Amino acid sequence: MRTETETRWIVLGTDGRHVSLGRTEPSEAEIATASDALAAQGLSGWLARLQGDYYSRARVTLEPLQRIGIAHDANWQAALTAFQAARQRATH
Repeated sequence: MRTETETRWIVLGTDGRHVSLGRTEPSEAEIATASDALAAQGLSGWLARLQGDYYSRARVTLEPLQRIGIAHDANWQAALTAFQAARQRATH
């Protein structure tokens, strides 16, 4: 039985699309690169911390840490709902 919880930093887009930045906290330079990449595509999102095993059926939690990309007033809850739907499609 696994007792430790996996922690991963991700970029979460407003539409639920996401990409992992890794299991260690990203540097300011890595965050700036991710933000610039989103902005170059006219997108916005969040740097977020994901806790839990992404590929298991168990619940994971996401904590928004910083808005990145273009300036936005996006709805975190809507992005989180879209993320959960995308995760469900990827793991089932």
